[in-house]
Amino acid sequence: MSNTPVSEKKKTTTERLKRASWNSISQKVYGDIYQAITGSLHLPGRFVQRALANGLPAQDLEHAIRCAKTLQELPDYLLSASEQKLEKATYWDELGLKTRARDNYLESALWGMYAELLIEDEEQKSVVWRQYRESYFRASPYFNAPADSVAIHYLATNLIGYFRRPPQDEDSFEKLPVVILLNGLFTPIEELHYLENSLLSQGFATLSVDYPGVTMHSAQVPSAFDVKELGNALNLFLSGRVDIDLSRVTLYGLSLGGRMAMYLALAFPERFSSIVSLSTPLDLLADMDRLTPTFAREHFVSTLAARTALYETAHHTPIEDDIRYIQAPLLVLGGGKDRISTPEQTKDIFEKAGSADKKLILCPGAGHCLYEMMPSVRYEIAQWIKQRS
Repeated sequence: MSNTPVSEKKKTTTERLKRASWNSISQKVYGDIYQAITGSLHLPGRFVQRALANGLPAQDLEHAIRCAKTLQELPDYLLSASEQKLEKATYWDELGLKTRARDNYLESALWGMYAELLIEDEEQKSVVWRQYRESYFRASPYFNAPADSVAIHYLATNLIGYFRRPPQDEDSFEKLPVVILLNGLFTPIEELHYLENSLLSQGFATLSVDYPGVTMHSAQVPSAFDVKELGNALNLFLSGRVDIDLSRVTLYGLSLGGRMAMYLALAFPERFSSIVSLSTPLDLLADMDRLTPTFAREHFVSTLAARTALYETAHHTPIEDDIRYIQAPLLVLGGGKDRISTPEQTKDIFEKAGSADKKLILCPGAGHCLYEMMPSVRYEIAQWIKQRS
């Protein structure tokens, strides 16, 4: 017989019901907004779900999409919104109103970020990429938890990243747990902003970094690189910080970044206190002809870029046969409608992992990266990590 008090059981049941209710409501809301926004304009991938999940205002996005008569016109409307927000941000910044400046800089970055996804011209993509990163950089000192731009020494070069830490009392000497965020390929690290906020609210520092060779725009295929060496570079950076507790380092991987996370967990079994795998594809080579166009549409890149990224990642992160050796606490998340990291692959990762402490979250109505389930998924992730740090 369970020794859990009845009051605690009721509390746990209530919390589960609330989460389940929120999940179903979240799916319906995103579905309704998507239908209302898209109208007759056909958008590639899951553009609207992704933009809404990462902070773009629904009403303003709907207005931009309705104004655009064709998909080719839409980036111009998004860039116009970005420029307007940047003008407002600069105005408030000059007046010393940091909060208003921050919000407008951040929104300017978001509009630019999603405009870049839809732009095909390489030169224009590069210009927009630099512009929205500059807007985010201007906003970064004004965040409640500032995003410090850092250089991570990797072989003969430096990788640009962001280090953020939660606010602490000035006289506090407590070392912080940290979450290393390995984003998906073809995805800017600035898009991790709201995930970072969820982690920061629970007392974690965060570290995110560009991949080697990504120097022009987000659709670049990262240069073939040594994932293990990248892991060493990130660890060396954290080792140089006196405010970080190296015994409480969590590794979070999204999409192909999830493969890197799993690979690093296998390469350095004693280094990470917990692992989060979200929408991680397990088998990249078995059905490359089917997977390539799906991946290309999802990430707004050419089929050549998609195939190259899938092939390179598969060969630099061989995890299929070794998942059973993962021992650290593991959280596995996936979508029931994901055609890249299929629900069967998500379950396979969970079942094969040797971790004694592991949890599976499978969202039936969600696709790749679970955009339909934000922000509830971010909350679940932050809470799970906190319970293990």
